Amino acid sequence: MRTRNSLIRLALTTTAAGVLALGAPAVALAAVTGPASGSQSPATSADVSTEPSQSQWKQLDHIATTHSALGVADSGTVLRLAAGTTAAEKTKVQELLPTGTRTTVRTSQFSKDALSRIQKTVTARAWNSDADKYGVATSYDATTDKVSVYTDAPASVTNSLRSAYPGAVDVRQARLEPQQSRFADAQPFWAGSALIGTEGTSAYKCTAGFAVKQRSTGHLYLTTAGHCYSNLTHVYSRGQNDGFGNWVGQVTRRNQNIDTELMSGNTAKPYDSFMFTGGVAGSGATMFVHGTELPDIGTKVCVSGSVSFNHCGHPISDTSYSVCYSGGINCIKGGKGFLYDRGGTNWPNYDNGEITQGGDSGAPIYTTDDTESGAWIVGGHSGLIWKAGGPCHCSTPHMVGVNIAAITQDLGVDVLTR
Repeated sequence: MRTRNSLIRLALTTTAAGVLALGAPAVALAAVTGPASGSQSPATSADVSTEPSQSQWKQLDHIATTHSALGVADSGTVLRLAAGTTAAEKTKVQELLPTGTRTTVRTSQFSKDALSRIQKTVTARAWNSDADKYGVATSYDATTDKVSVYTDAPASVTNSLRSAYPGAVDVRQARLEPQQSRFADAQPFWAGSALIGTEGTSAYKCTAGFAVKQRSTGHLYLTTAGHCYSNLTHVYSRGQNDGFGNWVGQVTRRNQNIDTELMSGNTAKPYDSFMFTGGVAGSGATMFVHGTELPDIGTKVCVSGSVSFNHCGHPISDTSYSVCYSGGINCIKGGKGFLYDRGGTNWPNYDNGEITQGGDSGAPIYTTDDTESGAWIVGGHSGLIWKAGGPCHCSTPHMVGVNIAAITQDLGVDVLTR
């Protein structure tokens, strides 16, 4: 059963915002309207629209700047003048256009001041009480003569923006990614999915899980797998080049019956409720942690490890799993684990996707919503078990997770959310 609120408030992947500089011509897409149906003649090489050459682009840019155009299409087919431009000025601009570019001069619905006001309002994110939880960027689109708004916010948040500017804004779903990464996290650590390790080039490396708060004291911790480090170990962020960076915390609590340990920081807020979700090393994609969800058979989950990175579509196949790894010290006892299998698109097997790798231990296992902007923690990654065939032609991998309910109940914590 999910612990999502009935009124779902989704999360930001980033708070990045881009604002178009109005002192220079905007660049946008545009399309050419062809002849009316029935009147089109066979195309010749002269009829085919081609993009301007570099020298022609310089001419168009100079014309746009000199005559205070709002934008020039990136195909060169439209040059958009501000509202209120006189017919004589429009004709003059048309006559200045370089030959061979098939550029059309059109007038916008916006004045420069009106366009500036809209863009500033959009990026201020005051048009909805939840708008500042999401990323947003804007640009002027010469094709539609609208302000394009790129955001990861759902329709429930952006509808008020559409209502405020009918016919003036075009809201588009987007994922905005800053360039910090899971290999260079810093305090307050964005918690989930960062590569962590101890000092030394041969140090054992794992993955940070998610931030939790002690119910009795409010103290913040960061989870990872219990087999990663011993008590009081100092843990650092790690780079792909095996170097170690910022101090993440010290292991102060361990429960080896659920293969989970907690790191403690040295500030009031050492960790935050975000996790890295990039599918490649260089991605700074993140996701906000919204809540928790109990593992159910058939539920497809994602996992974001620091070695195999983010991958999804893994169906849960067992929700009452116990395991003790070699040595018998680190275990998941009492059926407090679950198995999730290699995901893919080959229904009903779902066995042709990614699997976790060494160093992914501790990674957050989660589900998300349709907008992929909020995460619900299902558990923490523990390891792999290989089954099928015997004795043992072990060819089928099953990934092992610790049930989030076991982590929160046995350790007396709640997952940190926003």
